Amino acid sequence: MRPSPPPLSPFHRWWTVAVAITVAIAWPSLLSVAAAAGPRVYTAPLDDTGRSVVYWTVDYAFRSVKFEVHFATDGGHYDWLALGFSDRGNFTGADFCVMWVDWKGVTGMLDTWTNDAGRISVDERQDCDEFDVARIHGGVIALTFTRKFDTCDDERDYLIEDGTTHLVWMMGGGPLFAVDGLLVSQARAKGMQRVQLLKAERPQVKLPDKVSEVDVLADKVKVPAEETTYWCHVMKIPLDLSSKHHIVRFESVIEENSRGVVHHMEVFHCEAGADDQMPLYRGPCFSEKRPYKTQVCKKVLAAWAMGAPAFVYPEEAGLPIGGPDFNNY
Repeated sequence: MRPSPPPLSPFHRWWTVAVAITVAIAWPSLLSVAAAAGPRVYTAPLDDTGRSVVYWTVDYAFRSVKFEVHFATDGGHYDWLALGFSDRGNFTGADFCVMWVDWKGVTGMLDTWTNDAGRISVDERQDCDEFDVARIHGGVIALTFTRKFDTCDDERDYLIEDGTTHLVWMMGGGPLFAVDGLLVSQARAKGMQRVQLLKAERPQVKLPDKVSEVDVLADKVKVPAEETTYWCHVMKIPLDLSSKHHIVRFESVIEENSRGVVHHMEVFHCEAGADDQMPLYRGPCFSEKRPYKTQVCKKVLAAWAMGAPAFVYPEEAGLPIGGPDFNNY
C-alpha cells in the first residue's frame, strides 16, 4: 500500500511532513453500534502553519452550522477578523461575517458582502447569529457564530449546501469607525480553504476487540517549493493476510505542523501476485525515476480529504482485504 498525499497548499519553502492513514483491519467478528455522544465536530486548517483553524458542527434539525474560528495573531494587533463564503474562492463577490472592534473598544459582528472591487458593505439583513469572541492562549483570537444553510437572502448571502465550500478569511487593523467601506486590500493577512461543510451523519461504531491497526505512513517528506506535489510511498503491510480480513475503519494521522500543507491522501493496493516484490519507492508520483512495476498499485482502499473525520464502515459491512492470492504491498 502507499499513500499519495496530494495536492498540497501553495507555499515557498521546504517542509518536513509526516502523514498517514490508519487502517483498522478486523478479524472475523461483529461490530456493535454506540449512541452518538453529541454533535460531531469537524475541523480544517485555514493557513499553511495549521495554527489558524476553523471548527464547525452541523445541526440538521435547525438547518444551521455553528462555527468556531481560531485566528493566530502572532502577537499582532487586529481590529477586525472575517470568515466568509465564496463560490470560487475569490475575496470579491463573497459573503463575510466580520468581527470588529470600534474606536470606543466595543466588539461586535456584522453580516457583510463584497462587490467586484473588493469593497465591504454591511448587509441590510443580518444573518451571522449567536456571536461570541474570546482571547485564548498563544495569541489566538477565537470567535463563534451560527449561520443557517439558507438565509433566504438570495441576493447577498451564500447558500450552504452539499459539495465544496470555499472559506475565505481576512484579518485587518484599525482603529475603525465603521466596517462599511473597508477594502479587501486593507487586510493584513488573508487566505482561502476548501472544505465540505455538510457531511452525512453516521452512528458511532465500537470496533471489535480483535482488530489490528496499520499506519500507512509517509514520514520526513521534504516537499519541494511547488504549488502542488503528489508524493508516492510504497510499503509492505506488516500483517499475515493470507486469509480474508475486512477493513472496518480508516482515518488520517497528520502531525500538527503539517496540517495546513496536506490536502488529501489515498491508499492504493498493488494488484500483483502474492509473492511479487514491489520496489519500496518514495518520491514524486509522476517522476521518471518511479519504477514502472509500481504502476499496478492503483486499487483504492482508503481515501481522505482535508477536514474529513474517521470513516467507519457500518455494522454489516467492511472492505475485504487479504486471501491466499493477496499481495501485501
